[in-house]
Amino acid sequence: MYPSRSTANKVLILAGTRPEGIKTAPLIRRLLDDPRFTARVADTGQQPGRVTEALAPFGLQPEVTLRLKRRTGSLAELAAALTTGIDDLLEHHRPAAVVVQGDTTTALAGGTVAFWRQVPVVHLEAGLRTHDLARPFPEEANRAMLARIAALHLAPTRSARSNLIHEGVPAGHIVVTGNTVVDALHDLIDRGAASPPTWIDPTRQLVVATTHRRENWGDGLAATVDGLRRLAGRCPDAQIVMVTHPNPKLGEAVTSGLAGSANALVTPPLPYPEMIGLLRVADLVVTDSGGLQEEASTLGVPLLVTRDTTERPEALAEGCGELVGTDPERLVSAGLRFLATPRGAASRSPFGDGRASERSVGAIADLLNLSTAPSMERRLATASPP
Repeated sequence: MYPSRSTANKVLILAGTRPEGIKTAPLIRRLLDDPRFTARVADTGQQPGRVTEALAPFGLQPEVTLRLKRRTGSLAELAAALTTGIDDLLEHHRPAAVVVQGDTTTALAGGTVAFWRQVPVVHLEAGLRTHDLARPFPEEANRAMLARIAALHLAPTRSARSNLIHEGVPAGHIVVTGNTVVDALHDLIDRGAASPPTWIDPTRQLVVATTHRRENWGDGLAATVDGLRRLAGRCPDAQIVMVTHPNPKLGEAVTSGLAGSANALVTPPLPYPEMIGLLRVADLVVTDSGGLQEEASTLGVPLLVTRDTTERPEALAEGCGELVGTDPERLVSAGLRFLATPRGAASRSPFGDGRASERSVGAIADLLNLSTAPSMERRLATASPP
């Protein structure tokens, strides 16, 4: 029923969450357009429906979607369901390489199963580190474990490459590509597909906020929302827009915490093009999201990170943002300071030049001995992402 061995040019891309869908989309498009590859896209079902939603603006859809049986919602239950589901996928597709992205449970389970089957693992967005296993949890451990089994590490920045080198990953297995989220963002803007919601008042200052990190659940989330409520009170002419996470408990906590603030609006998750449109007109972003740190920095929007540490230090290096933790007073003080300073023009993104997917495809071709271009070693010497 199944092929007896892998197809030499077949690449299986795994995605289970909205960020994975967004960040793999530029790579998927390049692989599909490259005659050297046969690309297959699988939605692991970690966040049901979210991968399909994320891929749609790029004219893509998953070829197969897993239907996970979940009862408790625990990480162990999710990992077990993903492990068996992804193993069946690999048995069916017999890929020559498996691409996983970032630090999700999908990425860890997919990378582990591929490793067990002796299929090369390509880790997109490799090398991000806080060096604190509790922050973010469990993502810091997930990406560190993936570094031990990946055959090819597609690092978004030079600091990510440095992290991998310090952990003993051979330099020849790492390619600095830039982050594919910059490719995705530029694609939407260039096509005129990133417009803000019509309900935004362009005459008022705009603060866009999100919160969802597991380590902030409970007291941290409540303190962040309290800080936003106070900021709304101190800036009555500004709009505070809190974009909630799909987790209904987080949405309820945010909604109740901002109740009574006339200039604070809580909205469900927005389609990605609309979210980018919202960020483009924002005066300040308040978030614990990794992706929003990259997107806001690329768009030149001042940034407050409601965490004590970040695996994306490039976002703060130019002084366009800062870590404020979940202390309400720190959030309000920094927020007032940034809102009092006119937003400058966007400069070169610290996360790439929009060619990350191009470099990634070249590196995968080298891995599979399909390259008709210079070798990986030469590409390492000539490429110039961040």
